[in-house]
Parts: sequence; C-alpha cells; structure tokens
Amino acid sequence: MSILQKIVDMDKAAAARVEMAVEEERRLSDESGEGSAKVREETLVRERAKAEAFCAEQQRQLNEKLSKADKTLADECGKLNEKFAAHKVEWKAEIMARITEG
Repeated sequence: MSILQKIVDMDKAAAARVEMAVEEERRLSDESGEGSAKVREETLVRERAKAEAFCAEQQRQLNEKLSKADKTLADECGKLNEKFAAHKVEWKAEIMARITEG
C-alpha cells in the first residue's frame, strides 16, 4: 500500500470515529434533555398540586369565615327584630303622637 493510500484510509477512519463521537454526544445530549424535561414536568406537576392545595385551603377558610359572618349577621338581625317587636306598639304610638300633635 502506498503512503498516500494509508493517509486516505486513516483520514476515513478518523472521520468515521469523529462521526460516531458526534452521534454519541447527540444521543447523550438528547437523553439529558429528555431527563431535564421529565424533571421539569414532575416539578411543575408537584408545584401545581401544592398551589391547588393552598387555594383549596384558602377557599375553605374563606367559606368558614363567610359562614360565621352570615350567622353573626342573622343573629344580630334576629336580636334587632326582637327588640323592635318588643317596642313596636310603644314606638308606633309615639310616632303617631308626634305626627298628630305636631
């Protein structure tokens, strides 16, 4: 074999090794990218679940406070109605007297 032929063969072999190394690097990079994407997706799912749980807890607390506020309002309105009912006749008479007596 001539020296020139050996150089050509060595060049072809080197090119093939470089191509294999590039392909291996691409494969590893793709796997790494897929792994990163999977980790990002898992993190996203986990954080969404935390956010949804937090929102649900806040909604529960808000509903509880609204329920207490509604009960307090109803109790206060009931007390006011009882007070009005107890003095209704007296207040009506007083109002009528002020209107008619001037």
